[in-house]
Amino acid sequence: MTRLLYCLPSGFSEPPAKDNPGIARFLHATTLYGGQWAIPIDRTGTITTPIRNVSLFPIPEFRKFTKSYEEVCNDRARELLGNAERLGVKLYVLYSGGIDSTCLLVSLLKQATPQQKKNIVVLLSHESIAENPRFYDEHIRGKLRVESSIMFMNLLGGGDILLSAELNDQLLGSDLVGQMIARYGSPAIHKPYDRGQVVAIFGASLKGDTETAGFYVDLFERIRDAAPVPIDTNFEFLWWVNFTTKWQACLVYVLLFTPPRNAGAVTKDYLDTRFVSFYNTDEFQLWSLNNLDKRIQDTWASYKWIAKQVIYDYTKDAEYRDHKTKVRSRQVILRQQYIGNKFLDENMRFSNDLAPETYLEPQNDFAA
Repeated sequence: MTRLLYCLPSGFSEPPAKDNPGIARFLHATTLYGGQWAIPIDRTGTITTPIRNVSLFPIPEFRKFTKSYEEVCNDRARELLGNAERLGVKLYVLYSGGIDSTCLLVSLLKQATPQQKKNIVVLLSHESIAENPRFYDEHIRGKLRVESSIMFMNLLGGGDILLSAELNDQLLGSDLVGQMIARYGSPAIHKPYDRGQVVAIFGASLKGDTETAGFYVDLFERIRDAAPVPIDTNFEFLWWVNFTTKWQACLVYVLLFTPPRNAGAVTKDYLDTRFVSFYNTDEFQLWSLNNLDKRIQDTWASYKWIAKQVIYDYTKDAEYRDHKTKVRSRQVILRQQYIGNKFLDENMRFSNDLAPETYLEPQNDFAA
């Protein structure tokens, strides 16, 4: 029996794997999650999927947490700058120009000494610059070392720290909030949870298949019931689903780009020390669990306002603070390189061909 940390949906979307119990329904998750790369791994342990998996990143036990979002950002930046200095390695930042990676980079720049700034290398693309040109002109160009983001694959499994901005989406909300606002108006997000509206949102992603949408909402309501905090509104429901089921996929999928020559260096210690998400800490998660009111105000433009405020306090760019909205940046990375691996198991072994019976779970919540 093999338990997976992650696998591409293409790994089980064809016979004979596709013919196993629950797979047909499970494949709809890739559509709900907005692409062909994400599979849900339930961090609450509530649902059983057709893919035997293990969660590396449990939700921390709930407790009162009083640090502000900015304080957590500052502490994390000091930690990572210090780690790179202590290890004697470079700190490569995957920079998309979006809110999450700009908040990350601002936090580093606020805390870095002049010598530490010399150790930062910003990996970017033309799209990164176009998404936030003023920040590039004023805070990156001529001030920080830059390299093309295309090279990120060659850094996987290496000795330097590769730092991403993944998981801030999971801390602060969900892309589906924008769809809810477009369909029902801004007031809908703060209204009490409305199952019918959520089913309609999921159904739209599934080309009108409200039966399958209802099936998924049934599962997600079970996950909601496992929450340590009240999940009362539409926004909170969509956030909690994102927070609990997409965390591992959003972080680990990048490892599938690892070239064969470096695969042996990808260990659990590597995940803890070299392949790092800025937002992957217990403190960020505890902040999120304790501050359900600090993700969005009353418009889509206010989504992630808490991160945009951190950016504004450093850049004084009011236009960006008031009008910048979420843009999907992940697709830029996905189309830059060939993904050479389909499976990553709990022993940190990559593969492309696994016998379905070794990793499929016939007794699962997706089987008819």
